[in-house]
Amino acid sequence: MDFSLTKEQKDIKKAAAEFSKGEFLPELVLECESQHRFPREIYRKAGELGFIGLDYSEDVGGGELGVMENVLVIEEFCKADSGMGMAIHLAYLPAKIVKIFGTREQHQKFLAPLVKGEWVSAVSFTEPDHGSDLTRMNTRLTEHEDGFVLNGTKVFTTNGAYADFFIVLAQEDPDAGPGKGMTTILVERDSSTWLGGKMEINEIPDKMGLRMTSSSELVFQDLKISRENILGERGRGLLNVLDFLDESRIEIGAQALGNCEGAFLKALNHAKERTQFQRPIIDFQAIGHKLARMWSRIQSLKWINYYGAWLCDHGPKKMSATVPLFTSIVKHHVPETAKAIIDDA
Repeated sequence: MDFSLTKEQKDIKKAAAEFSKGEFLPELVLECESQHRFPREIYRKAGELGFIGLDYSEDVGGGELGVMENVLVIEEFCKADSGMGMAIHLAYLPAKIVKIFGTREQHQKFLAPLVKGEWVSAVSFTEPDHGSDLTRMNTRLTEHEDGFVLNGTKVFTTNGAYADFFIVLAQEDPDAGPGKGMTTILVERDSSTWLGGKMEINEIPDKMGLRMTSSSELVFQDLKISRENILGERGRGLLNVLDFLDESRIEIGAQALGNCEGAFLKALNHAKERTQFQRPIIDFQAIGHKLARMWSRIQSLKWINYYGAWLCDHGPKKMSATVPLFTSIVKHHVPETAKAIIDDA
């Protein structure tokens, strides 16, 4: 098995590193973080340079590449700055479910402006009563003569304060049983696209960190939505979401990988510059051992993440349960190990 990156992948990784080094300026990062502000100007530049939608079709302005290329960009962005990198990635990651299950018309309407860095996306799955149990939904989607009516409450919706559209998971058939009878639907922020009703967005204030991303409560009150906004097959909503999570977990793993690489580099540079007893502390064996352990663990995380991306690009549905199983490993192991590395740093 060839584990080397192609020339194109190396070029993409290098370009992402140069972009983040030039744009993720410390003063801008601190300003956005302190003001709870999404770095929309940087997000737009990332879109203009082609970093958004690398795995999307050329029809919407994408790069026709794969998850591997996305992982390389996310890793470099988060290596440069965890908050900025995660904010930018989380602004376009949710739209992946539209890429997978959307119609051609939905691709043009929702993905084309997102790839340019003009639109921000969000998924809204979590509910107050059920948390991460996606097999149970209180939010109801009811068919109406003009379209569909949405009622219910969602919580912890990332990007809720500024997303241009939301992918909402709702229960259409309450008698179908846990995990069944659910449908995904696209809800636009622009109220002129609604056929009636209202959507209320309440931002959760004063988070401990990641303040460049918002977390919001969404309340739908008899919100009437066009039939054209149904995403994928009706009644298959949960399966759509699970397919989406396979790829998204690999990319979330790349965030953790980049975060711990960035922390390691800061620790390494500090160890080279900090002196005690007339020599850099990196010369002390205990410090060297700790840095070596950190670097070794980072290499293992990189292999796991890259292999997961390779599976998504080359073996997905052909390998049945292999991809979901491996993405679950990435979800569990990579962030947990990355946290330990960052603590050591």
